[in-house]
Amino acid sequence: MQLLQPADNSGILPIAYFHALARLGEEGLILIEPAHPFVSLGFFDDAPTTVNRDYCEKQGIPIMRRETGGGMVLLGPGQVFYTLVIKRPHVFIPNRVDEAYAHLSQAPIRVYRDLGIRATLRPINDIVTDEGRKIAGQGAGDISGYFCFVGSILIDFDIELMHRIVQLPNEDLRAPLKSALTDHLTSITRETGTRPSVDAVKRGLAQAFAPLVGGLTEASTSQRLLAKAREVAAELSAPETVISDETKPAALFKVREGLYLCQRALKGPGGSILVSATIREGHISAINLSGPGVSAGVPTFERLVGLAFQASTLRTYLPDITAIGLTKDQFINALFAQRS
Repeated sequence: MQLLQPADNSGILPIAYFHALARLGEEGLILIEPAHPFVSLGFFDDAPTTVNRDYCEKQGIPIMRRETGGGMVLLGPGQVFYTLVIKRPHVFIPNRVDEAYAHLSQAPIRVYRDLGIRATLRPINDIVTDEGRKIAGQGAGDISGYFCFVGSILIDFDIELMHRIVQLPNEDLRAPLKSALTDHLTSITRETGTRPSVDAVKRGLAQAFAPLVGGLTEASTSQRLLAKAREVAAELSAPETVISDETKPAALFKVREGLYLCQRALKGPGGSILVSATIREGHISAINLSGPGVSAGVPTFERLVGLAFQASTLRTYLPDITAIGLTKDQFINALFAQRS
């Protein structure tokens, strides 16, 4: 299988290459670090409710939509992408997606461990440290009949920028979001206090992936691939692609596998009531309300902690919130409705 390390890493080309390779009907592993930050939406992400487009436009941060699943991610310098494109069935790679993740994740895990970080796969697609902090997110999908496995080694990650690009129903929820990202996302630099070179990370990835895919042979990036990648980049960042009719508004913001934030701004009689809930393994691990009348209205909200994050459960255990001008049904419906 060919190993590709394209020289042109401008714009959103680092994501466009693997789409282009699949459309050209070629297999390969692509290793690349983006030159500039950009936002990548998952195939079903709803742009208006997911990404702060005004902020991105002011900062000159491009937005694109990839053809694989997963949530919105901030990509940029300090991240080394590994994108594998294969034709299945493949003699070395399992057909089941969960088994393919487990097999291929051995490569980035080995790189992290070689750099002194004990990392493991948190099924189905996150790589986490022993402390549970997410240090890599991965994704997969089929493009033009080819299986594409994508992820990145986080040498560094810009949490300050990440929390700014997320669209929120109220700006008062931005501080809790930043706190959650800081607590649960990490990088090599943060974990070890050192910053390996991009070339060293690429060499480690190539060595780790080679036995998993039956060997790698370094190849140059053809003009054909570069031209197709530029064509794909224009397509994936076109307004009609970014604002797609096939999107699904997100109900929860994924911090890492098994950990989600539910953030809502509810309309109360005295003004906006903010709800911020942390959902861990399907259960409420924290929930906070703020706004007019909240402090006096719901003194027993902590009894929800540990309960399953389900409408039926909340309907049973939610305390009386009429003091803040909301009924149980209004609160629950707003909490579980997809954002629009």
